[in-house]
Amino acid sequence: MKLLVVIGAPRRTGYTRELVDLFCAGARGAGAEVEVRDLSDLDVRPCTGCYGCWRPETAGRCVQLDEMADLIDLYYESSYMVLATSLYFYSFSALMKAFVERLLPVVRPRIERSPRLGLLRNAARHPGRGPAGAVLIATGAHRGLANMKGIGATFDLVCEGISLEPRGRLLRTESYFLDFAAGKPLTHRKIRAAFEAAGRELVTNGRVSTETEEDAALPLADDDETFVDRANVYWEIAKEIDTHGADRHRLSARAAVDLRILMPELAACLDPSVAGDLEAVILFDLDGGDSSWHLEIARGTCTPRPGSHDAPDLTLRMSEETLVDLIFARIDARAAVSDGTIEAGGSRTLLARMPRLFPPPSR
Repeated sequence: MKLLVVIGAPRRTGYTRELVDLFCAGARGAGAEVEVRDLSDLDVRPCTGCYGCWRPETAGRCVQLDEMADLIDLYYESSYMVLATSLYFYSFSALMKAFVERLLPVVRPRIERSPRLGLLRNAARHPGRGPAGAVLIATGAHRGLANMKGIGATFDLVCEGISLEPRGRLLRTESYFLDFAAGKPLTHRKIRAAFEAAGRELVTNGRVSTETEEDAALPLADDDETFVDRANVYWEIAKEIDTHGADRHRLSARAAVDLRILMPELAACLDPSVAGDLEAVILFDLDGGDSSWHLEIARGTCTPRPGSHDAPDLTLRMSEETLVDLIFARIDARAAVSDGTIEAGGSRTLLARMPRLFPPPSR
């Protein structure tokens, strides 16, 4: 079995390519031969609408002499096709749109009614040759599958237009949150596992299961407010280091240790069953008082706030780097106090409870 995977995401080191790699690993592990073609590396020009590919003498070949001819050959050799694209204004990227439009040679000037949606369409040029179906991998920055309605509908209609059956839709919103693994490591692992499972399922079952589609789309922000806050921090960091989001690895390294993201993650780790009716304030006094955060615990909830507090129950003085290590559970608060890495003041009972109050998300 051969899969043709066409990538239409302009950034070669972006989230689309990362998720495609997972999908391809699953497909190869199931025994498929996978041909990956990145449209960013190819000369595929827009369709000119000349209908030259429909002339009898051209036999379904485009008159433009570019690399689309090789993609058409791969199309006919493949059992399934995968379209992987970043979301651009709720639809395909320009690269992917150009590729799809250049698939005109695989149909011919004969009208028929499609059996699946009942639409009038052009008949396949070579029925029985080429992919039996297609899978969509789409990545977008914003929150919620409503953002994917347009691209999902477009994918369905493209499949209908070239006589393919949709065999799966892997829709990943909040894509740049894939770099913020501190608070939801289990969800992150489940998402990545879903993309790999999707590749296996397409090869072994001929389609991606609904369960796998749902896992691939799991939300990474708990609500719109959380998403907005973290997205704004993300772009503030991008502006600070002047990447405009283009240098993903540099940006994600900074975001991974930004307390505006990490402190809400730490607060979200509070175990209400351990906290019970506890009401307390924990102050993190950072870098000699240059900056600080505090956590307000009440009624089984925890609210992070930037800045100091007039009457904290527990004060922990440390460097910002030490606080990051504490949040990631790389150090234990009590051990760090014992060796002098953290200076503690206030309730020692509250200090002793911290590991149970804030268990790492992986537990």
